[in-house]
Formats: sequence, C-alpha cells, structure tokens
Amino acid sequence: MEKFLSPAARRRGVACFAQVWAGAIVGASYPATDLVDVEERLLGLTERLVDALFSEPFAEESAAAVGAAVAEHTFAAADALAATIRVCGARLLAELRLDADDELTGRVAALQGALAQGYTRALRERILAGQDSIHRAAHQATDARFQMIFGGAAIGIVFADASGRIFDANDAFLRMLGLAPHRVHGRALHEFAHPEDAAGLRDAHNAQRVAGPMHLRTELRLAGRGGVTVRAELTTSCLRRADGHGEVQLSMILDVTERHRLQGQLHRQARQDPLTGLPNRTVLVERVTELMAAEPDRRLGLCFIDLDGFKAVNDSLGHDVGDRVLIAVAGRLTGALDAGQLLVRMGGDEFVILLADTTGIDDVTATARAVLAALAEPVRVGGQALSIGASMGLVERPVADGDLADLLRAADITLYQAKDAGRGRWAVFDAERNARQVTRHTLSTMLPGAVEQDQFTVVYQPIVTLGGRSGAGWSGGAMAGVEALVRWRHPRFGVLTPEAFIGLAEETGQIVPLGRRVLELACRQAAEWRELCPDGAGAPYVSVNLTARQTREADLVDQVARILDETGLPARMLQLELTESEMMSTADEPMRALDGLAAMGVRIAIDDFGTGYSNLAYLRRLPVHTLKLAGPFVDDFGSARWYDPDGEKIVRMLVELAHSLRLTVTAEGVETADQAERLCQVDCDSAQGYLFARPLPPGEITRRLRAAPGVVPPGVELPEGGYSVPPPPVLSRK
Repeated sequence: MEKFLSPAARRRGVACFAQVWAGAIVGASYPATDLVDVEERLLGLTERLVDALFSEPFAEESAAAVGAAVAEHTFAAADALAATIRVCGARLLAELRLDADDELTGRVAALQGALAQGYTRALRERILAGQDSIHRAAHQATDARFQMIFGGAAIGIVFADASGRIFDANDAFLRMLGLAPHRVHGRALHEFAHPEDAAGLRDAHNAQRVAGPMHLRTELRLAGRGGVTVRAELTTSCLRRADGHGEVQLSMILDVTERHRLQGQLHRQARQDPLTGLPNRTVLVERVTELMAAEPDRRLGLCFIDLDGFKAVNDSLGHDVGDRVLIAVAGRLTGALDAGQLLVRMGGDEFVILLADTTGIDDVTATARAVLAALAEPVRVGGQALSIGASMGLVERPVADGDLADLLRAADITLYQAKDAGRGRWAVFDAERNARQVTRHTLSTMLPGAVEQDQFTVVYQPIVTLGGRSGAGWSGGAMAGVEALVRWRHPRFGVLTPEAFIGLAEETGQIVPLGRRVLELACRQAAEWRELCPDGAGAPYVSVNLTARQTREADLVDQVARILDETGLPARMLQLELTESEMMSTADEPMRALDGLAAMGVRIAIDDFGTGYSNLAYLRRLPVHTLKLAGPFVDDFGSARWYDPDGEKIVRMLVELAHSLRLTVTAEGVETADQAERLCQVDCDSAQGYLFARPLPPGEITRRLRAAPGVVPPGVELPEGGYSVPPPPVLSRK
C-alpha cells in the first residue's frame, strides 16, 4: 500500500501531521506547554503511527504502543486522548496526501481504536502504581506528603471504613460527580452507582471486607449530579486487621466516559458508511452470518447494484457533486425497500440489498424493479438534473449453498453480465454459465504451465483424394495428407479439443509457444512417415493450423525453417492453414511472413473458405495453394433423398474459381458416400471427414501407411478390410 507514497511525500506528511497533532494536544490540555517541545516528541510517534497504518497485516499493537507513549509523555488527561483520536481521523490521511478509500478509512478507524486502547491501558497501569504510592504514604509518610498525593491526584480516591461508609474523598472524585463533601461522607460508594450496577458493587465490597480478594477491579456507571452518567474504572484495595477482616477500603476511580464515547463513535464508524449513513459491509457480514447460523434451510436473496454513468459525473462535475448524488441515491433506495430488507453501501457507487427468507428469484426481481423505478427520475443536484441508472446482479438460493463470499462473487459476476448486455437492467445468476466461466478461467490460468509441461498431443485426420469414380459411384481414394489437430491432456478435465482452449491461448498469448510445439510434433511425425515410404512416395503431407497472432511473430519464417531443418521434412510436405477471416485481415507484416513461407516451398491453405467476406480480387494475390471448403457447403449436398441443386452450383463455382487460380480444393466435413460422389462430380480434389476417419493417433496413421501397396515391411500381416466409417462422435469435426 505504501508504494503509492514516495519517501519525500511521507517525510512531509509526517512533519505536517506532527505539527497539527502537537497543536491539538497543547490546545486541549496544556496551554502553558512549549509547542515546539511537544512537536519534537510527537514527530517520532507520528513515524510509528504511519508504520502501523501501512503494515501488512495491520499492526494493532504498534498503534497501541503509540497510545501508551502519549500517556507516558504526561498527556494523561482525557482531553489529550480525545484530541489525539479526533486529529487522527480528520487529518492523518489529508496530511499524507492520500485519498480516503474504503481500505484506508477502515485502517484509520482501527488505528484510532488501538490508540485509545493503548492509552487507557497505560493510564490504568499508572493508576495502580499511584495506588501503591498512596498505600505507602498512608502507612509510612507524613500527613503533609499524604495530603499532597491525595489532594493532587488526577483520579478519584475514596476511603471507606470497616462498615463501608466513606470517611474521606478527594477533590477529583467530588468534581467527577459534581458533589460537595458533606453529600459524600457517611455514605457507601455503591449509593453513587447507577441503579443497575449498585447491587453488584455493594455485594462485591461487602465480600471483600469479610474475606474477599485483596484487590477488586471492575468497570461500572456512576450517577453524577443532574442525572449525568459517568463511566468509571474502579480499583478497590482492602487494608485488613490482624483477624483478617477489613479495616479500610481504598477505592481509586478513573473517569473513562470519554473513552467510552470514543469507542462508541469508532464502533459506529466501523459499521456505518460515513457519507450516506447506510450500514456498511461489516453489517452485511454480521447479518448474513446470523441468517446462515439460525436456520440452514432458509433462503436469502441478494441484489448487487452498480450505478450506470456515475464515473462520468465524478469526472465532469467533481467529487463533491458525486457525493451528493450518492446521498440522494441512498435516500431513494431506502424509500424503495420493503420491511426486513437491508440496504448496504459497499463502497464507491456500489450498493447491496439483502433479502431474508425469500421464496424464489421472483422476490429479488421485484426488488430490482423497485430499484429501477426509484432511479427513473433524474437526480437534482445544484440546479442540474442528472440521469442515474443502475445495473444489477441478482442471486437467490438456500443459505446452505455457500458463504457470503460465494454470494457476493455470484452477484458481482452477474452484475457485469447485466452491464455487458446494455446497462439499465438486471441479470439473474446462472449456475451453469458460472461453472463454464470458472472452467474457462481455470484453463486460462493453467495454460502456461501446460505448455511448459508438454501436456499437449497431436492427432491426425486423413485428407483423401477424390479422383476415383466408377459406374457405381465414388470408389474411394488415397490418403494424400493429414491435418494435425491438437488435444490437451488435462490432468483434471481429461482430453480437451481445440474449441475449449485455442481461444484462451490466443487471448493470453500462449498460442505462440503452443503453435510452435504443435508444428514441431507434426513435422517430426510427418518425417517419420516419410521414412516408411520408398523414396518418400505416397507419404502424406501434414497440414497445421496457424493463427493470425502467430503470423505477426517477427521470426515466424525462421522458426518454420529451423523446425523443417531439425526434423528433415521437405518444405513441400508442410501445409499451413489460416481461416479465411484471418487471411483476409492480415496486414503487411504478416503477409510478408506468408510470402516468405511460400517462397520456401511451404504450402499455404485458406481454411473454412466461403464463411467470410472474401475479396476475390485480393485472393489472386495471396500466396495460397489450397482452398478448404467449409463444412456447411458439404452439408448442403444432403443425401440421395435430398438434393440441393443450388448448393451444388455454388460448390461447383468455387471449385472452378480455385482451379482457374491454379489452386486445389479440399472439402471438409464429408460424412456420407453421397457427399463424396457429388464432390467428385464437381471436380473437388480432396476431402476429409468422418466418412474416411476421425482424427487418429499417429500409430493408426502409421498402420494405414504400412497397409498401402508397396509400403508393407516384410513379415507384417495386414488386417482385413479398408477404411472404417464410425458413427458421428460427440466431439467436433476436427
């Protein structure tokens, strides 16, 4: 946190606050004290306060030690403590030039509490020390010395006899209650206690005089003149006779009314938003915890509200106007609440409405409608009418389904879905959608490690020639190439297809190392297959997908050249595929990379051709060798019972266009023999799809190559049958 505060700014802030603090202390308690001397003492304490403010975690004991030091430096009056608490809350962040955000405000409140605790703890120790001094004076010192200590003490001192009746009380005690001596002498101390505390004090003092403890400490309320209540810390010691019974009781009374007032103020600050007066997050946590602990079967709802356009108000009209808008909004939302609903300001322009004992999401949507209605009219601030809308995330569920953090997280996610949908509306939490987003986030965070740990593998889908035709129809073709398709062997989710992670890889930049790894694996495997074929004849080329992000890598051409050189694969046996939209949107630098790859001898293919917005004039200038027709064109071919002549005309036109540009055509997604036959009729060059094979592991491609005529090694027995056509799988076509 302190990284936002430079060393120079810290030094200036510490010096300025010490000066302000010294002025407050001197003005409150010591008008005759030298201000410079006090400021010098407080400079070091300010340093310690700032250290405590920025400590991780918050150093409560450090702040308490500063409070004790203030008491030690003779600032022992309640006014000094009050001045310290006030100046910390009002000036500490201001002198450090820090904006009072929610975290810093909470830390300052905690700092104030710790200061008060340390101060009173030190003061209590001084009282006990003073009490021992008085005991010694009463037994050993002269009357003059005793009277000096007794009369000059800043705390109340009362002596009571063996029956508990007061026979002497000092001026501090009399001033505390606003009473004259004759109204005190002869009465018991418990008679001056608050009615609710009197009986307990009477019984404790009676027990102490008989055989109770030597020292008795308690906190109670005293009833002062005019009905004033004084909060006091009471310490009573008993001087005993030889028979053990009490002879004299010495009570020392410290007025802690101001401390209680400050503690109450700090307690309210810790639970209340200082701007709007609404409950804050602390109250929300307490209420939800209470609801969850009471009845696990009950339900609750949450409406997470974020104001639309509020940042523009702050930026254009200033934070003062923004604060007034927030106050007005808080008032309107309060008026829209039903009985039992809790409105909380979370910070900034975010509010939460908690609904207890809901019966379903309709209860929460009704509240959301009331919120939108309450904010429908413009907010008037300083003669200006400001339109302030709201977006909301709604959650409703049993309390047993999670804690407050889960509830807020669900509402927050849903809130931003509402904002993405256009603002001024609400969205209801969808558990299934959230699970998908969580999975997506999990995959995104695990991608870098997966690339480093080589969790990716490659499968290959055959690309088959369509040249063979007989009188009975299409008669099959040879495997001309294979398309390399990556799979993620995820340790938690199993084998994932590209749809699950390629988009994430592009967003995170991991597509570059991942694409490089896939290219290495595919080229190495293709080189091994080439070794199976005599003189390389009949070996399939390998086609690898490339993204636009990869084409923008400055060393792409060098990477491909290095991989081809390391694996020994000829450039002509590598084909790189880009989708039509990526190919058509490439800028000058990526296009130079494609030109360099084509000049090297690498084949370039346009994948999913026909699904984008092709500029045919631009197409003839691209370094392209192959067009891959998108699956929907093949789907339009239908079956023997359903024939679409228009679809066939489009495919025929695309094939003729490609051939006129000296390009080959590969059809994707071929699943039936009828589709293969019609593709033959329009002179399509090759195809891939489930009719021929699903994506296969490298070993299965190796088996098929060995089964081809002239490739079978001696002694290897061939399996019966040719290509099998499996039923369509659940996964994608790639």
